[in-house]
Amino acid sequence: MATKPKKEILQTREPADLPRLDALSALTVDALVAGLALEDALAEGLDISARKISAFRAKCSLFREVSFANCEIGSIRLRDVRFEKCDFSNSILRGFEATRVEFIDCRLIGMRAIECCWNSVLMENCEARYIQLNDGQARICEFRGSNLAECDLRNTDLEGTIFSQTLLHRADLTGAKLRGVDLRDAEIEGIAVRAEDLRGAIVNAAQAMDLARLLGVVIK
Repeated sequence: MATKPKKEILQTREPADLPRLDALSALTVDALVAGLALEDALAEGLDISARKISAFRAKCSLFREVSFANCEIGSIRLRDVRFEKCDFSNSILRGFEATRVEFIDCRLIGMRAIECCWNSVLMENCEARYIQLNDGQARICEFRGSNLAECDLRNTDLEGTIFSQTLLHRADLTGAKLRGVDLRDAEIEGIAVRAEDLRGAIVNAAQAMDLARLLGVVIK
């Protein structure tokens, strides 16, 4: 007797697990750039732009209106962290490991997080043109209402990630792993992608027509 194939269970993004606001301790600029492991911390209105920082470790913490613009951080490890209205423009973030991290209303233009390792990361209402996540991993993540035009996602493992109301105009997804990636609510005009990259990707009918033309398929 033939057995029925098991249905694949799709994983969903886990939100950041943050403590109550009154349980957080306020941070100073010196504490933020010292490279210490931060936990249950609150940073508001701080400017550390254009600094070189050896390491940035944070857990169960909230950052509001903090500028990391043009920073170079040697190693970054985050778990259960939320950034609200923060600026990471043109920052270079090496060894970026993030689990249950949220970027809300942030400015991420030109941010470089090459070879990142992200899981359950949310990017919502963010300006992230030219962001570079190539050769990295952003699995079971969600990009919602954000501008990722001309982003570099080459060879990035995006399995299980959702792009909702997100601009991906002229994004480079060459060599990316798109299995289970939901692109139905994204604008993908001009993306660079190969036929083999699209295996397992979820697209709508109009996108399928556009991708067919992109890949040289003749539809009659």
